[in-house]
Amino acid sequence: MKRFVCSLLCLALVKLCAAQTTLPEPGEFTDAEKSITECPFDKEADAVVIFDEARVDNDRNEQIYTRRTRLKILKQKGNRYGDVVIRYYSKDDMEYISEIEAYSYNPKTVPDVKKVPQSAIFRQKINEWWSVVKIAMPDVQPGTIIEYKYFITAKRYHLNDWNFQREIPVMHSHFSLAVMPNYEFTYRIFKSDQLPIVIKKEKSEGRIYFEMNNIAGLRDEPFMDAEKDYLQHIEFQLSGYAGMFGGTTRYMTTWDEVTREIMQRSDFGVQLNKNIPVGPEWLDKVKAIPTAYERMAAVYNFVYKNINWNGIGGLVAGDGVKETWEKKQGSSGDVNLLLINLLKEAGLEAYPLLVSERGNGKVNPEFPFVGQFNKTMACVLINDKKYVLDAAGPYTPPFMTPFTVINTKAFLVNKKKGGIITLTETEKKDRNYVNIQARIDDNGAMTGKAFIESKEYARLTRIRAWQRDKDRFRENYYTSYEAGLKVDSLQMHNIDNDSLSLEQQFNFSIPAIASGDYKLINLNLFTSIVKNPFISDIRFTNIDFGCLQSHTVLEDIELPASLKIETLPKNLRMIMPDTSISFMRYMEVKDNVLRVKYEINFTRPVFTADEYEYIKEFYKKMAGIMNEQIVLRKP
Repeated sequence: MKRFVCSLLCLALVKLCAAQTTLPEPGEFTDAEKSITECPFDKEADAVVIFDEARVDNDRNEQIYTRRTRLKILKQKGNRYGDVVIRYYSKDDMEYISEIEAYSYNPKTVPDVKKVPQSAIFRQKINEWWSVVKIAMPDVQPGTIIEYKYFITAKRYHLNDWNFQREIPVMHSHFSLAVMPNYEFTYRIFKSDQLPIVIKKEKSEGRIYFEMNNIAGLRDEPFMDAEKDYLQHIEFQLSGYAGMFGGTTRYMTTWDEVTREIMQRSDFGVQLNKNIPVGPEWLDKVKAIPTAYERMAAVYNFVYKNINWNGIGGLVAGDGVKETWEKKQGSSGDVNLLLINLLKEAGLEAYPLLVSERGNGKVNPEFPFVGQFNKTMACVLINDKKYVLDAAGPYTPPFMTPFTVINTKAFLVNKKKGGIITLTETEKKDRNYVNIQARIDDNGAMTGKAFIESKEYARLTRIRAWQRDKDRFRENYYTSYEAGLKVDSLQMHNIDNDSLSLEQQFNFSIPAIASGDYKLINLNLFTSIVKNPFISDIRFTNIDFGCLQSHTVLEDIELPASLKIETLPKNLRMIMPDTSISFMRYMEVKDNVLRVKYEINFTRPVFTADEYEYIKEFYKKMAGIMNEQIVLRKP
């Protein structure tokens, strides 16, 4: 028997249709498609998906996935969509892509329709788990239509999410699914109330069909949280299967069942009871540490320094914690399950924590879908306080929650103490303190010294940026504030000391900016605001700054006797209606020294799309005030 269990998150009326959409044959491009010059429902789009379809069938114990996509390039910036990359799980030939076909239409070439040769289609192994197929589409330019289709044969029965929406608009998208006999799947539909969906169930074939049309693109927006939270899409999860002799075994239909199932898995729960051969000397030394926090920190730092993350994500242990210890590297699941093992060995109360990092999307506690999570971290309980540790990502001191999971929900995997928990951070912030001592010469040029303290999340962000690219670091944090600004003698202190702020000291110079007899002085130096990032008229996603913010800038600028300030800007304070963001500017001149102070403070880090106009207007005014120049002239 084939069953479907439907859970809808949308309130819009579900429309059933009697017939599926008929699409043109592969490589046959219609006159209507050739005449498209812009997307009628998303006129700013660089490209448009004409149709995107997929079908899932079953052949014995294999799953057959058929995918076909056609899109058109509308603008020069859209040429990048001609680079086709198809990702698949290749370990142990679990998935295999075959019968790849690709076509290209270009009105400026003869013949105008070309079948892409197999020599332009090649495979590339990314790592031992994943591979990609790349298709080199010929002569892609505005007006080009590309199409590709392929089959994926899978030895495992697994349903990936289906996204109706992309960053470019989609005219037509449908997904047709035949569930394997004796299996039940739960699905959830995420969609806007304004966009209708077609759902057709064919009980005789055990098939269900989903369709959406005319969906505008979801493009990147400043400080947006997970794109997935706003994409029109469907999520699937196995919820049960029927046995050979009758009866149905329920599978992860409650959070308790999620705990039971994954703790029985050989690549998850079983991995928590392995005897890791770290040696008695190290273990005895750790156990002798008197305080639980210091023991936890010692184990975390040991794993972080000695076990390398190979860049592969996921919840489970792909290789197993013992092999990970031997190889000294593994996936995020391998590394963090190994971490939990050693934390428990050290006498600490540690549990797996399934997390959905901010970029992966929000967790809905009402639906026990393990697919909502993308990573396993460690959770340690000490004196009723929860510490979240991730040894497979950017280093985060154990007293801080990893930045990627602040303001998210996670699932603590334990029968008695487990369940959905909220990860918040109200004490640690993105804190910066800037102190500038400078002087202006008779020509209006500025020279000076800057001292910057970056604390907590600001410290982590800047250390990672510094280690990644030192030249880009200088540009992003210092020289981008003024044309011609130069920095020299940069010194970085306390990089390796978590308990201290990251100190940055350097000399700087800014050439004179003149307008007739007037000299213009920019006071917005090394702050957190170069310009207003919120310039779009429409906002679709929430504004998520990640954590609370606190920035202070003090400037003492010695003025030359030959120049006087034309008009000193007024002191002022701005505050959001709910006091969530405040900004203050203070200026005074004393003994020919201009003293400037800026303060920016946040009392909450996340704002809804409905609050966008308030945020946009606040940042517009704040950036304008901070970029207001001082005018000097000869008396």
